[in-house]
Amino acid sequence: MMQTRCPSCATAFRVTPEQLKARQGKVRCGQCQHVFNALDSLLDAPPLQQPVPMPVPEVYVEPEPKPPILEAPPEAPEEEPVPEPALAPVLGEDQSVFVVASEPVTVDENAATLQVPAAEMPEPAPTEETSWQAQPPEPLLHEVPAAPATRPRVWPLLLGTVLALLFLLLQTVVHFRTELAVLAPEAKPALRSLSALLGLDLPLPRKPNLVSIEISDLHPDPKIKDTLLLATTLKNRAPFVQAYPHLELTLTDAADQPLIRKVLSPLEYLASIPPPNNSDAAAGFAANGEIALNITLAFDGGAVAASGYRLYLFYP
Repeated sequence: MMQTRCPSCATAFRVTPEQLKARQGKVRCGQCQHVFNALDSLLDAPPLQQPVPMPVPEVYVEPEPKPPILEAPPEAPEEEPVPEPALAPVLGEDQSVFVVASEPVTVDENAATLQVPAAEMPEPAPTEETSWQAQPPEPLLHEVPAAPATRPRVWPLLLGTVLALLFLLLQTVVHFRTELAVLAPEAKPALRSLSALLGLDLPLPRKPNLVSIEISDLHPDPKIKDTLLLATTLKNRAPFVQAYPHLELTLTDAADQPLIRKVLSPLEYLASIPPPNNSDAAAGFAANGEIALNITLAFDGGAVAASGYRLYLFYP
């Protein structure tokens, strides 16, 4: 039987060669839980006196996962076995399990006897691996009851939808007010009032494809020198009243290149119609109506030697 001393708390313990060989001499102090190499701190065990019975502390080897548990053999048959203490595994950096000394032995160097305290062996400190197992499980979190579903308000959505549709309808009526006045003549007064409220006018329809030039002729005016006389007939083929178109007269040379271009507004060419056949430009071109025009044209700089002309109608 040998003794070793803990370098941390100077407590002496009894160990056997088999115990030191099992873990290459590594043991843990049962007093301060310090792990050290018992081979480096071996002591000579003093002789025991007969009057003082000394129980031999048991040293237990922490079992590995697979190898069998190492038990220390009894020192003498007459000694009573010490109950096995609960050992906690000690894990180092290399994940090794060390030998744990169960009870410290106090050695008095001046006395001839070896005194053994009767205090019980302290429980080993729990390690990180076993501490979580000893903790009581946390109580389960109760689910928070869902808030009662509130019924969304429908009337704001309906009100917004109705307002949007009304605004869209208003835009459509304003944009197509001229076409609506043609399709629904009875709604023309309401459309005119709505246009006036919005600062707009209610123009007459303008469909150039429904207005045509039936005949046209351009020749010098025999009565007025250096003037030209344009005779033409316009026809509105639409079944509704339209605005009078503008006329564009272009004089060309022998190569059909334009020389002079002149635009005539409705006020200019309607003034050439003598009463009572004259027409009001604001009243519009009557549905399926026809007018004959004889327009005298004077050009700045005198007469122009033109060999041809082109006559177009358009809406600006």
